[in-house]
Amino acid sequence: MVRISNLPEELACHVISFLSTKDAARLKYASKNWYSLVTIIQSCVFDDSSSAINGSFKDFADRFVSPRHESHHRIKRFSLTLTSSSLDPSQYDTVKDCLRSVFKRGVLDLELDIRVGYDDQEDVDDDKYSLPLELFTCKSVVKLRLGSGFVIDHLPKNALLPSLKTLFLDSVRFNDTTDGGCAFTRLISACPVLEELLIYGHNCEDWNWSCVVSSKILKRLTIHRKQWDNDGDFESISFDTPSLEYFDYFDVLRDHYPVVNLSSLVEAKIELPPLYNGDTYDVTNLIKGLKHVQILIIGFPDTMQLFWAFREAVPVFENLFHLSVWTEEPICWAALVILVKRSPNLKSLTIEALHCDTTEEGVESVCKCVEGYSFLLSCPIEILKINQFHGYIGEMAQIKHILEKLQCLVLLEVHVEGRSDDDLQILVDLLMLPRASSKCKVQVMFSETN
Repeated sequence: MVRISNLPEELACHVISFLSTKDAARLKYASKNWYSLVTIIQSCVFDDSSSAINGSFKDFADRFVSPRHESHHRIKRFSLTLTSSSLDPSQYDTVKDCLRSVFKRGVLDLELDIRVGYDDQEDVDDDKYSLPLELFTCKSVVKLRLGSGFVIDHLPKNALLPSLKTLFLDSVRFNDTTDGGCAFTRLISACPVLEELLIYGHNCEDWNWSCVVSSKILKRLTIHRKQWDNDGDFESISFDTPSLEYFDYFDVLRDHYPVVNLSSLVEAKIELPPLYNGDTYDVTNLIKGLKHVQILIIGFPDTMQLFWAFREAVPVFENLFHLSVWTEEPICWAALVILVKRSPNLKSLTIEALHCDTTEEGVESVCKCVEGYSFLLSCPIEILKINQFHGYIGEMAQIKHILEKLQCLVLLEVHVEGRSDDDLQILVDLLMLPRASSKCKVQVMFSETN
């Protein structure tokens, strides 16, 4: 350490240039002689849409392009947001030079939102900004967010992001399937430790890609499309992600799901549009692929109907212990019956909005498809949570029938929507309902807003 501490400043800065941000931070405190040579910048942000920004982007970029600073300045987080109003094509090289300098400084968390030259995902033209290829060989970045319309149509042959664990793509489009592969596949393959992939604004029918999300190591996958429109045919999509533990999927219905490998899945949130008469979409493999899930959240009533339409594909969910569903008039509960019957170890059920297709008997109204509620008699559910409850007669009748059947229930938790003069009566009515389980407690929560 004494020998290293006594190195000339020029040589010391050269040594520092090879260190990661984390190692440079350790070295900063290893010796008094090195303390002044290492500068750790915690966060550096430029957002030209913010009124808090003073000065031009060129002034901002000049702080990073200096070769003298490159060797011993380290950046933990760098965020850059630029719009067409503040940048013209003549400044694109300045942006790229700035970013190349940032890549050399061991950046860990990188956010790029450069909205210049892009208009509603139109075809690429010469006026559109393209990312510097050095981005795809950055050794230090751990978290990368790319946003607002980047088109990735080429990756260098040596693409490698060896430290990247989280990749967030917001309205990014891929437009390359040359040489027998595709840019999206190559990007994922270039991330050997990638754990989380988030794709927002995902209208992949605008992509030119392999239609396959494949990774043996990926643990978390979120896909949220920009628009929910099922007019027309949508190409198939496959998920070959055997290590995936979390899956959040909001998309249109696809023609087919050829491969769905989710063998390690713990939690899934599925939001898909309805299936209409005459539609030929096939979600069989997607439903079967959820077999190992432990927590299943079905985000829309229309998505529930898919489990009824493809009921032959619904597997036995041996590991499922928590199920969350939405109900809505006039959609019946037939899908819920299927899911409960095929979840032998289900312990917790959440119902968002207690609606159903009911008869017209008023107080004793019951869901037509589950009249008698016999499917609940052998159900092992211990916790039942009802959200968006209003205290209507039909809702009370639903809870009454459920409580009379769930013999293992330990807790009924009801969240009442809004406040009214009837709150006390709602509380009394719920507490007075008969229960099949002597251990069942009723907990009622009232929202603070009207």
